[in-house]
Amino acid sequence: DWSSDVCSSDLGKGGGGGKGAGRGSPDDEEKAGPDGKWHWQQKGEELHVRFPMADAITKKDVAVRFKRQSLLVEVRGQKLIDGGLGGTVEVDECTWCVAPGGLELQVMLTKQQDAEWSRFLAAM
Repeated sequence: DWSSDVCSSDLGKGGGGGKGAGRGSPDDEEKAGPDGKWHWQQKGEELHVRFPMADAITKKDVAVRFKRQSLLVEVRGQKLIDGGLGGTVEVDECTWCVAPGGLELQVMLTKQQDAEWSRFLAAM
């Protein structure tokens, strides 16, 4: 659930109706990362990554470092993602939050270009 008071996003708004008919439709389906440890979804210039947690976490458990072409996500000292991205992001517009109940970490990235990424991480 992306719409909470801890995490908020426009992801659930639905969208472009019949836009782009005749061309391939945008690939905005959620995809799972390796081992299902995270799931990612892109919509326009936004990219959302969800990390389901077995045990509740707090903001203090989380370290996220955004760079233009890479991402580091750590929870309780364990690296969940540490690597190059499939495109470039606007670092100042990227953010993260812990979902209510602490059972999900959500990371929101803003792409530098509004173009489809064929993959989330460069080395997938």
